[in-house]
Amino acid sequence: MSAPAEDRVRGDLEGGLTTLANWVVRHDVQMEVSRRARCPVPTSHVWVVNRIAATGPCRPSELADYFGVDNSTVTPKLRRLLLEGLVYRQEDPADRRAVLLAVSPGGTRLLARLRRARAEMLEEKLHGLPPDRRAALAASLQELAGLLQDEDG
Repeated sequence: MSAPAEDRVRGDLEGGLTTLANWVVRHDVQMEVSRRARCPVPTSHVWVVNRIAATGPCRPSELADYFGVDNSTVTPKLRRLLLEGLVYRQEDPADRRAVLLAVSPGGTRLLARLRRARAEMLEEKLHGLPPDRRAALAASLQELAGLLQDEDG
């Protein structure tokens, strides 16, 4: 492939990924996904549940580190998630004085509802594509996701 062709492909990949990322985090899209999923908590709280689901039980300080915020920023979110029954506390087997947070069955169900709602919205956007093009797009996105995924999910 020639250098200009490689540059075009690189630009198309970056542009497509940027557009997709922007769509996912757009306020109106997030609000519609939350509405369809009957989500009782703000998107920033859902990010915390998603992170715990991806990593497994973790300490509040690990969440704060991951999100690049102070513990005092994460604590109110965790309180709300605990009250909503989306996460629960468990003893840290490595340090009985410490607490780990894990996703509850209710949190797992919420994440599944959110994924279904987002998939529904994507399906609406893709309805004009023939099934073979949708399958090819899905396979390409899965391959890209596998390349981009970090070691802890």
